[in-house]
Amino acid sequence: MVNDSGGLGAIVFAGGRGSRLGGVDKAAIELGGVRLIDRVVAAVRGVGVMRPIVVGATDATPRGCVAVREHPPYSGPLAALAAGLAAIDRSVDEVLLLACDLVRPDRVVARLRDHAPAGGEDATLLRDPDGRAQWLAGRYRVAALTRAIAALDGAVADEPLRRVTAALEIRWLDADASTVADIDTPADLARARSSPGSLAEAGSAAPTGSASNTHGGTMPQSNHLPPEALDAWLAAAAAELDVDPETVRIGTVLDVARDVAHDVARPAAPLSTFLLGVAYGRSGEADPARLQSLADQLTDRAAAWKADRTDSE
Repeated sequence: MVNDSGGLGAIVFAGGRGSRLGGVDKAAIELGGVRLIDRVVAAVRGVGVMRPIVVGATDATPRGCVAVREHPPYSGPLAALAAGLAAIDRSVDEVLLLACDLVRPDRVVARLRDHAPAGGEDATLLRDPDGRAQWLAGRYRVAALTRAIAALDGAVADEPLRRVTAALEIRWLDADASTVADIDTPADLARARSSPGSLAEAGSAAPTGSASNTHGGTMPQSNHLPPEALDAWLAAAAAELDVDPETVRIGTVLDVARDVAHDVARPAAPLSTFLLGVAYGRSGEADPARLQSLADQLTDRAAAWKADRTDSE
């Protein structure tokens, strides 16, 4: 079972066939060099959900997430919801339900972070300018979802989410079209890739703002760019150092920095990414798969480091 601190969890839906996109795994599609699933996971981790649940057939589930499958496979979002709820710890009171193909997951999660269900409400959901409900852009009470699922007596395969949401008391949050945009078709994908806003605003793995330093003062706010907006800097820096930017995966490097910062210490993050670059260059293989392999070694070592320190305390 999954335990997320603060009573908030997240279920990311990645089980569709992507038929309107030619059958591709939508979770693995990249915007600005970062996979859609990584953008959503970064957004929920930014509000403290460190082990989100990813439901579906995707092979792109990020490290540290919990992968589950709906039964039977490809049997729709209601079956996916049932599978996701079964993996949630009892300490989680509310859960974000999010589609893996959101273009601006940070915007969605920010709205939901600031608007928890209150009083007799079972959920807060975004809706687009035409009044359409965005079922997979919502914050729900786990108890309400569980009751609604139980009332269906197992009849969840190939059924719409409306079978559950119709029984809920919902507070609606109006959102503009760009906030709730997702990627269902090649035209949607082309639009997302051509929109500067979608690359500059979504998928950030770390929040901006001031932070306390080790001397008890306040660190000045630094310039912060989410992974997608780093493409231009990657191109410029790679040109300066005579490196092929296609051999570098921004998401891979930032994943190492995040995991090392979490499991070891923040100052260890830049040191570790430097060592990753040294090892990558020394290997003589300008291959992103090799970069990923080295990154996995580092993050595994960081996790072991944390475990060793915990055991010794």
